[in-house]
Amino acid sequence: MNRTSVLAAFALTIPPMMAVPGSATASTIAWRACGDTGAECGTVTVPVDWSHPDGRKLSLAVTRRKAAKARAGALLYNPGGPGTGAADLVRDWAPQFFSPRLRDRFDIVGIDPRGVGGSEQISCKMPVHDPEVTQFPSTRPEYERMVAHNKSVGQSCDPLIRHVDTVSAARDFDAVRAALGERKVSYLGRSYGSMLGTQYARLFPDRIRTMALDGVVDHGMPSRRMVVEAASAVEDSFDRFAAWCARTADCELHGRPVGKVWDALVQRAERHPLPVPGGRPLTAEELRYSVYAMLTLFPEFGQGLARGIAEADGNNASLLGQMRDQALYDPASTAAYRAILCQDIDPQVPDFRELRRREHLIRRRAPHMGGTSEFWDMTTGCIGWPVRPAAPQRPVHIRDAPPVLLVGNTHDPATPLAWAKSLSRGIRGSKVLAYDGDGHTAYLRNRCATTGIDNYLITGTLPTTDHRPDAGRRVR
Repeated sequence: MNRTSVLAAFALTIPPMMAVPGSATASTIAWRACGDTGAECGTVTVPVDWSHPDGRKLSLAVTRRKAAKARAGALLYNPGGPGTGAADLVRDWAPQFFSPRLRDRFDIVGIDPRGVGGSEQISCKMPVHDPEVTQFPSTRPEYERMVAHNKSVGQSCDPLIRHVDTVSAARDFDAVRAALGERKVSYLGRSYGSMLGTQYARLFPDRIRTMALDGVVDHGMPSRRMVVEAASAVEDSFDRFAAWCARTADCELHGRPVGKVWDALVQRAERHPLPVPGGRPLTAEELRYSVYAMLTLFPEFGQGLARGIAEADGNNASLLGQMRDQALYDPASTAAYRAILCQDIDPQVPDFRELRRREHLIRRRAPHMGGTSEFWDMTTGCIGWPVRPAAPQRPVHIRDAPPVLLVGNTHDPATPLAWAKSLSRGIRGSKVLAYDGDGHTAYLRNRCATTGIDNYLITGTLPTTDHRPDAGRRVR
């Protein structure tokens, strides 16, 4: 549910009431210098099973970059995924992921969640995706084959898959807070990081200084609503891309009916997978997922997406094949992605008939993209998973946390703006900052959204509805 970045600038003074609490104690983490940019790395030990704290332990990889100027506190960060860690990002890529203002004012702390990266990376002997197993079964045998595949994948994974739910990860983050010696922390979570932030706010509302969630997933939604609204969001983004090509002279599909070109390409791939020189041919399902992944990076990578479709139409799907291999077949990230989300998402699909009903619904909502979305992938991928979800969807009611800032794009293909609005109703005092734009998440993509997030994280003051918002930003 996340993969992108850029940057912004400036610094401001915070009121004394927002300074780091005086009761904070010294860090107990044994820091060591790491990387080439002045970062420090360490580990924090936590129980594998928080209900048995004296049992087996695991070590979390943690990286810190200290505030360059007047310190406002510690900022914990999660970039999304799940399956993406933050330790290496903070160590090596901080200027690409955080504005100068945040780097000036915060000790930025990157944590690899349990099962991810340096925190005992989940491994499975079978690949999560198999091009021979459809996620859009049209017959009962296809459905049963998909369910059997999911079960086999889960059974091939190491035992940690039973303990990678986001509630456990939130408890881990609080263990890091304590090890840092901080009474309260600030938090910035993008995409899946919003699910992690929501769980942290549920469990530890009094330990939050400020919290900004960008590209929001409302974990209180039932699965059916997730897949329907996600399908509509992806279709909207494809339509926006097609309209952009129509008015952009140097788009490689300019002057052609993009929707018709695309539909014909998908139909060709359904008959015969598209050729990828030097690689495995691209199936129709892989084609749609590859284009979805590139839509999350639109408009910055609009030219690349147009080129990929144009080249595939000319019988060379190399570019989209590379995106497929990254998005669907990286063994480390896809194993962690599937294991974590199957602990958090109950598919709520009792049988083939219910899945077919949903498939008909999403295809009507998304005639070009066929209902493709990450939430369809996680729903179908978790049917038959051998471990029951430990922290499935339930209504969100958070009343004792400080105000939370929820940020969404009006045309986000991965996390529709409606999800930020619905989650805001479950968090007392929260506010939605809406960026009128495309792509997945807003931070460092848009100056106004970046400034709003930075101001709030530093000062604790939410954007108000009293002033006329800047172009590209709407406060609700």
